[in-house]
Amino acid sequence: MLTMIALLVIAVLVPMPELVTYERANVVSKGVYWRGLGETGKLLDARASFVKIDEDTGYLFVCHDMPSMNACQQYRIIERQGPIAALSHML
Repeated sequence: MLTMIALLVIAVLVPMPELVTYERANVVSKGVYWRGLGETGKLLDARASFVKIDEDTGYLFVCHDMPSMNACQQYRIIERQGPIAALSHML
């Protein structure tokens, strides 16, 4: 019983990966986004310091310089899918 409660708490607290389809200059890409415990996350197949999704505007920011947002590339998010799609994309 205690194990089941612990698994439920972990599932609620730990962010699940998403498959994100994004576009810039008519080039469409897909990547697995895993939000960290803070505001930023990682695109598992990108070489970026951090990635952030702006929920208000629907844009994905891929940043290569951690201290500032000056070195970020902005992409328009087309579609977001859940953890099952993310896992199948990784396989």
